[in-house]
Amino acid sequence: MGKTFTVNVPDQLWLNSWTENKTESYTYEGPDTWNVVVCGESLLASEWSEEALEAAPNTKDIVVTVDATDDSNLPVAYFIHTQGIEHEYTEEDETNHDDSVYKKITNPLIHDYFDIGYDSETGLHLTPIYKNTKTIAEEKAEQRLAYVKKYNDVYDFDADAQAIIDTFLTSMTTYMSTMASVYPWKYTTIDENEIPKIPASIVTIFNTLPEVE
Repeated sequence: MGKTFTVNVPDQLWLNSWTENKTESYTYEGPDTWNVVVCGESLLASEWSEEALEAAPNTKDIVVTVDATDDSNLPVAYFIHTQGIEHEYTEEDETNHDDSVYKKITNPLIHDYFDIGYDSETGLHLTPIYKNTKTIAEEKAEQRLAYVKKYNDVYDFDADAQAIIDTFLTSMTTYMSTMASVYPWKYTTIDENEIPKIPASIVTIFNTLPEVE
């Protein structure tokens, strides 16, 4: 007879956001014991078996035994037991900010959400998989914004120049707000022409000023 358990999962795959209190329930129907090799460098599980295992010599690897009869170990035991199972993903269309379409997975596996990590005090546990949320377009926008703010924070400009700077800063704030929910894995390409351009007139002014340290 299997044991059912529930784990908290992030609001979206690969995103470090947990505000929606989402959960997934699974049923473990595997053996009572697993042996797991933990990589001494990454502190992630690298190998597991019902049979005895040994850590590779001259490494910091260790072997940890998982007691699946202890309910607290069920998430790790289930992860191990179901690794590599056949699974047909289902998807739904999600429209991005630029009207492109992301095929969102609607039935992720526990392996899509987590890896198995290790802590010397708490032992083996599920550790979330997070992806980098920042796009190259955002990085370029941040560079442009930093360039303008560097001078704006130090110098007092005349009304016309300040108006141009303020318009750019407002446009950039709006752009960065939009990009906050633009995740690289949901896009094939991102149009960098959407990044607000620095007006050439204020660049000319900046070039006449001493460099800001």
